[in-house]
Amino acid sequence: MKTRLLLANLLFWIHFIIGIFWFGLFLVPSSVWHDKITFHFYLTVIIVTHQFIWGLLIMPWTKKFRMVCVLTTPMQLLRGQEISDPKNYDHSWFKELFGKGGIQIPHAISTLVTFSTLALVTYQFLFLR
Repeated sequence: MKTRLLLANLLFWIHFIIGIFWFGLFLVPSSVWHDKITFHFYLTVIIVTHQFIWGLLIMPWTKKFRMVCVLTTPMQLLRGQEISDPKNYDHSWFKELFGKGGIQIPHAISTLVTFSTLALVTYQFLFLR
């Protein structure tokens, strides 16, 4: 069981590194990285699209559609949550991250952050590059 929790924590921190990189790209000036806006846009499209696709693929087990990161499912499985359990497919890494800091946020905020990031990156891609 300890190994499973260790692997789950590893997946959590992989999420963290990806998340910091993804949001951190907003802080990198285009003068430093000329193609940053294009890269950030395509990275965001990949992140959001993979969540939609994974959510569709696990629908036979969840019986409902939820955007789910492909890293969340094995992380929660390692913690003992079946795919059909809402603690798995309704799990939000962003919400868990804030929870570890003692800040409770609604699940909808996590979705709002994802779509707000998509909107901002799309705006940058269409109008600022």
